[in-house]
Amino acid sequence: MKLTLKLATEADISLLAKMNKQLIDDEGNSNPMNVEQLEVRMKVFLATDYLADIILLEDAIVGYALYRFSDNDTNSHCKDVYIRQYFIVDRFRCKGYGIRGVELLKEQRFASIDILSVDVLAANHSGHQFWLKAGLQPYVINMKVKL
Repeated sequence: MKLTLKLATEADISLLAKMNKQLIDDEGNSNPMNVEQLEVRMKVFLATDYLADIILLEDAIVGYALYRFSDNDTNSHCKDVYIRQYFIVDRFRCKGYGIRGVELLKEQRFASIDILSVDVLAANHSGHQFWLKAGLQPYVINMKVKL
């Protein structure tokens, strides 16, 4: 069976928001938004400079990626892509679909891109391991304190 990408549209916002809520819960994110609030936010993302792809295995939804393209800040000859959200449904995890989804994005959406970046929560150890396996390397540590 072969994975495919389907460019998300406004009709997919509810589905994307539900998966985003699961991503937030799974990674231990402190984001308090509910699904309805996430729908509003997803609609804004897709109406601005973000694109989303739904990852499919035949008709089954495997996950999604939300990303945006940009010019590189330090090298005008380079193009960047930032994956803001990447989620694989529980039953498809640890079976190679997540890595294959990243490979498909690289092949079909990011072929002309020079740098791919993601943010991973410090406490999300499985997320760190996944992105290392996908070929990414740590670059910067972002530190915060609540005031």
